[in-house]
Amino acid sequence: MEEAKENGDIIVQKDVANSDRFESFLKKSKQGELDQIRITAFTTEGDPVLYDVKYEGKSYHYTSDSSRDQFGTTDDDRKNEVCQQLDKTIVKEQSIYTLRRCAEGEDHELLRLPKQ
Repeated sequence: MEEAKENGDIIVQKDVANSDRFESFLKKSKQGELDQIRITAFTTEGDPVLYDVKYEGKSYHYTSDSSRDQFGTTDDDRKNEVCQQLDKTIVKEQSIYTLRRCAEGEDHELLRLPKQ
């Protein structure tokens, strides 16, 4: 987890750390600026699962990597999948951010933050 913090990753364990970086990514992408983030989510065993999202002007490029998850499977990993939009929905006092209209047909939930 220390390496993820040092890299400026958005860290998801019980809570979300470095969420201000995600807010910056949202702002930049809404303004059409290129940007990228890494979300590192830790399993209950403490293994990292990595999600990279790159905004490239008109679309989002999504990569997931669960190869470091000792009990996981890489069957659902994605490599540079293109998604057309990033949506925010509010459910039970949480803002849920999801990539939608993705090339492989599935939406990808990225993050849940307390509603602001």
